[in-house]
Amino acid sequence: MKKRKIACHDCDLLMLIPPLKHRQKAQCPRCGYVLTRFYQHSQLKLFVSSLVALIFLGFSLNFPFIIFSIHGNEKTLTLLQSIQNIENLTYLLISALLAFTAFIIPLCFLLCIIYISWSFRKKRLLPLTNLILKLTVLLKPWNMAEIFIISILVSFIKVQTMASIEFGYALAFYLFFIMSLSATFIYFDKYQLWSLYQLKSKHERRATE
Repeated sequence: MKKRKIACHDCDLLMLIPPLKHRQKAQCPRCGYVLTRFYQHSQLKLFVSSLVALIFLGFSLNFPFIIFSIHGNEKTLTLLQSIQNIENLTYLLISALLAFTAFIIPLCFLLCIIYISWSFRKKRLLPLTNLILKLTVLLKPWNMAEIFIISILVSFIKVQTMASIEFGYALAFYLFFIMSLSATFIYFDKYQLWSLYQLKSKHERRATE
């Protein structure tokens, strides 16, 4: 890959990024911010990890998440039901925020990555690849699945004295989803993705001339 100019995210220093080898990273010489990191076959790894994360997310939504019993009354909840089960409308905004950061945004993020990865594997870029790539970069910081699961576990530890609580298969699937999503973050590099997009676009323009 040729040298390309990039501005540092922290200090706006403009610099050239040389071609990198496997596991090499480029840092800003002024502030030390990691500009990009290169992995061999990163696009394939990104596609596979995002697809696996999507599958685990789907399983986590279809299996019981928590089973609790109060005074002999047993109730089973899925992950979404655990968010929707709100007795006081004061917490409606919190519930909506949890649903977006723990499910909707990660789902959209993974679907966008799969679309982009598939687009890069085609001879011609799929429609709206440019816009979807921009959307993916915007969605990445809002993925907070790990914060959601920690808050859920802490809250249920607090109510354990009042009810008998058991966790279902959905918890394991959701934890696997978080691990797969973390792997997706490792291979997601906006500089590498944009460089690949520009390279593909350039080849398409040459082919049509």
